Amino acid sequence: MSRRTVPLPNRRPRWSMSRALAYAILIVWSLVCLFPLAWVLSTAFKGAAEINSGPFYLPFLDFQPKLDAWIFLLTDPSDNLVARYINSVVVAFVATGLALLIAGMAVYGLTRFRVGGIAANAGLLVAMLAIRVLPPIVVVLPLYLMARATGTLDTTFALIVTYTAINLPVAVWLLLPVFGTRASDQEEAARLDGASHPLIFFTIIVPMSLREIVGAGLLVFILCWNEYLFAAYLATDHAMTLPPWLVGQLSIKEAQIGGEAEDWARFSAATVLMMAPLLVFAGLAQKVIGRAIARTQ
Repeated sequence: MSRRTVPLPNRRPRWSMSRALAYAILIVWSLVCLFPLAWVLSTAFKGAAEINSGPFYLPFLDFQPKLDAWIFLLTDPSDNLVARYINSVVVAFVATGLALLIAGMAVYGLTRFRVGGIAANAGLLVAMLAIRVLPPIVVVLPLYLMARATGTLDTTFALIVTYTAINLPVAVWLLLPVFGTRASDQEEAARLDGASHPLIFFTIIVPMSLREIVGAGLLVFILCWNEYLFAAYLATDHAMTLPPWLVGQLSIKEAQIGGEAEDWARFSAATVLMMAPLLVFAGLAQKVIGRAIARTQ
């Protein structure tokens, strides 16, 4: 006797009025959020005539794009944007790497060694978070005095050490659920075979949690890249990063009651250069974290 296959019912989601309204609101809100970014991007490719006689929105349709602002920023020695950009990249990457390394080893020690009991380790974690909640303006003056006394003022070294310290609690709390609160079966097997703790950390824990570590690193990098207050106090010229440089440029334009049209095109181009890594890294962080969550479900 042959079995008859019964076709499965079509389970496509039905579009209700409330769902369509929700999507319409999200689309409108996305356009509202993206319009300033599109405006800055289009202004970066405009000339003085287009800025003064605008508004123009669409390149190649409303106006002919120009690279004058980009050429000026990348070649003019007075603004020295390239050096600021390199400072931001170096400080953010090195500080992120150090914060992840120190935070990873701290989480490993707090979760694998019960020194003083679980309550003591939990107290250390809460104390780390409390330090991060502390307003930065409270500690920026002591850091400035320390940097001046040690001769590290206006150096990338001072920024790297400061960024690593202030973002260390964030990295610890991001890596805590990744490493878990106790040793895994692979770690126990390695300990029985005589492996040391550093070997277990770098050859077992890090490879097993590499995707989650990268996701945490992307978030820490965004925090380092956007840092303004500490960079404004600790780096006045040679080690200055992009955030205080952009704020200084904007203050100059306000003092000039608007400034020239070419200046606004150059300022928009510099803003695009600063936003580009943030947009890329935010998208990567969303993908990495989303895949990590999907893998654990």
